[in-house]
Amino acid sequence: MKSEQRIAVVTGASGFIGKAFTEYLLGEGYQVYAVCRNTARLDRLACERLVCVEAGYDDYETLYERIPGADLFYHFAWDGAYGPKTADYAIQLRNTKAACDALMQAVKIGCRRFVLAGTVAELEIREHLAKNVCAPRGTCIYAAAKMTAEMVCKTLAAQNGIEFSCGLFANIIGPGDRSRRSTNSILHQFLIGQAPKLVKGDGLNDWLYIKDAVRLIRAMGEHGVNMKTYYVGHRMLWPLREIITRARDAVAPGLELTFGEIPDAFLTDYSFISTTALYEDTGCKAEYDFDTAIRETAEWVKTLEF
Repeated sequence: MKSEQRIAVVTGASGFIGKAFTEYLLGEGYQVYAVCRNTARLDRLACERLVCVEAGYDDYETLYERIPGADLFYHFAWDGAYGPKTADYAIQLRNTKAACDALMQAVKIGCRRFVLAGTVAELEIREHLAKNVCAPRGTCIYAAAKMTAEMVCKTLAAQNGIEFSCGLFANIIGPGDRSRRSTNSILHQFLIGQAPKLVKGDGLNDWLYIKDAVRLIRAMGEHGVNMKTYYVGHRMLWPLREIITRARDAVAPGLELTFGEIPDAFLTDYSFISTTALYEDTGCKAEYDFDTAIRETAEWVKTLEF
């Protein structure tokens, strides 16, 4: 008997994670409805199982008319995930509404599950709520918008009979990331023989390679526990100092580093999430060699302008 075609919707499909995930699903035999504002950016992925849907947030209310059916809906679209826009409340609140709109479209399309891309930065919000007295950073507007989207979408999912999963993503690195986030910036400085100004680096951190990330996201969507929020990253975390030192060793051995030149803005408390739950529930884990991931990312960074 011929197996039924697996079908997924991916929003933000032209972005770093969304595009990599779309390509991964296509490689796994999925039919993918790739939703983004500029579908020309997906030309390299063109095949008979890829259906490009050009749509911005204002077009989300008609997605169900353009997508006849799907099993899974992955929502990556999010404007202002780094840089000054993270502190722009108007942009971030619009992102939250768009996530809720996407979920309601998933209901109309008949999807079994909706998967929301969250962020590890949400842990800072959880800590602030636990302490009750705090002075949040501007980035917390972005993180709070993500958390609000998670909770409202989770409520809407329960009310409308659709399964829901949310993944709090670690710092994801790799080819395709055109941003100037600290991960790319540090590797760029290593490549030109310049030591970056660094925090003390004693707090735990996580750099997850994109090839591991797409596998973990798929596992969460296909096999995760309904209504559960997962950490999408490595099960064992390292102090940031060790991550940066090992990255230096892979890219620019011998370059002298000085830690503590700039203050730590915030140390993430990972006790607010289990780093092993995704593996325990799905059997999927990050396993790409770290040094290889750094070298491959560094080759990509060489092509970027700083």
